[in-house]
Amino acid sequence: MLNELEGAGLLGMPYAIKLGGYYSLCCLGFVGALAGFTGWALAHCMYTYSPTGKRRRVRDNYSSVGKACYGPKGERAVKYVQMVNLTSVGIVYLVLVASTMSPLVDLSNHLTFLNHLSNANQRYWAVVATLVVLPTVHIGGYKKLAVMSALGVLCLSAIFILGTYYSIDKIKTDGAAAMPILGEEESALWSLPAAFSMFVFAFSAHGIFPDLEASMENPASFGSVVSVVFVLNILVKVTFALAGVLAFGTDTDEILTTNLPSAPRLAVSCLIVANTLLSFPLPLVPVFRMLKKRSDDCDDDYSSSVQAIQRTLVVLFCGLVAASLPSFSLAMGFMGSLTLPFLTFIFPALFYYKLHVNGENNSSSLIKIVLIIVVVVGFLGLVSGLVSNAAIASGWDE
Repeated sequence: MLNELEGAGLLGMPYAIKLGGYYSLCCLGFVGALAGFTGWALAHCMYTYSPTGKRRRVRDNYSSVGKACYGPKGERAVKYVQMVNLTSVGIVYLVLVASTMSPLVDLSNHLTFLNHLSNANQRYWAVVATLVVLPTVHIGGYKKLAVMSALGVLCLSAIFILGTYYSIDKIKTDGAAAMPILGEEESALWSLPAAFSMFVFAFSAHGIFPDLEASMENPASFGSVVSVVFVLNILVKVTFALAGVLAFGTDTDEILTTNLPSAPRLAVSCLIVANTLLSFPLPLVPVFRMLKKRSDDCDDDYSSSVQAIQRTLVVLFCGLVAASLPSFSLAMGFMGSLTLPFLTFIFPALFYYKLHVNGENNSSSLIKIVLIIVVVVGFLGLVSGLVSNAAIASGWDE
């Protein structure tokens, strides 16, 4: 679980803290705590409970919970939001590679077909990243991809260690930079919802929670495991974020590598690219499976060549969207404002209320209040995050 949570979102944490200073730091802890609670709530939605408290597992995945609550429409809503979300993860990965490599090598000196657009070099690298990852989606199978994902985790661990080490070393040498203050030019008030959406991106892995809970030797201890994992996750993110922002202050870049000295910058950049390329195919596997199932239902002669074309088109779509986004932080922000408020906050809270609170006379009033707060936070984060990220995007080139 910790491996899933410590993904690409970790890299944007110093910049997210820069956007709101201490307010962002509090927001990080708040989002992490709520995400841990909804992860626990979603896992409990897999069960029915007898009057004596004995539970029985009757559901296996997120979409089946949606169906239990709101019928086929609920099931379709969860599936479609999940597919959009997983495709968005692929887009964010490509933007991450582009944002990492564009400060290192300027392709606009060698290519010209996009030079009439702003941030042309970033867009060139998004195209290059798309072409590089394209073969990886044709490997097929979770077992082969799991090896790539494990290597990606090693890369991410090295990134955390190197990034934290060099940030702390700079603090020792030059002293700690002042924490950005919310409302200053570098950290305007409307930036806080953007930071919130980045935190939602960083703490969301709810689609895998039902499978993880089912695979445990003692599923009853899932709540304790979630608590420990999310506390550790918050501590890791706070450590990485504070080290970065206290080392570089208002100069903290959206990806910390840009702030590092040349040698570690190159090493960490290579690790980021390696981690991203190794991890890229994994979130798209469910998307490919859904496309295959729909094609099988419509055409009995569904062939491997059609499957290959579908996978290629999905990757090219990801690349097209990635080339249109000017920065990694915006990619995280938009994703954390579009699909993830539903998957992380709104759906789990509504489903738990429908299945285990609505109609139960002995339900805790505190649980009801928390669930309502979670839904409200989800909708507020969705709307304010979209507005905030759109405002940042509109002023990106100014």
